[in-house]
Amino acid sequence: MRLLCDQNVARRYVEACIQASDLRAVTVRDALDPRATDSDIAAHARENGYVVLTADDDFFELSDQCGCLYFHQVDQPPVGDVLTAIRRIDDAYADQTAIVEVVPDGWI
Repeated sequence: MRLLCDQNVARRYVEACIQASDLRAVTVRDALDPRATDSDIAAHARENGYVVLTADDDFFELSDQCGCLYFHQVDQPPVGDVLTAIRRIDDAYADQTAIVEVVPDGWI
């Protein structure tokens, strides 16, 4: 899965996704202007085959434009649980643009 990690994602999750050999993750800061709006991020994700990893529930409104993985960062789910959920979601969906899931939720 190709992940576009939103600015509000804690660094430990971003680093884990970048280091995972089976994921291809980049940050919004690296792929776009740091001032990119949520709409800009969704458009970039759609045009470049990314699923947005975010803790910003505003992306549920943009989920018709791109795939979206949302997690409750305040809950601080273990990094391993988030990665496991991402991998299982990737396996479950043929079309990544259809992904609108909360992780880890019921995916672990």
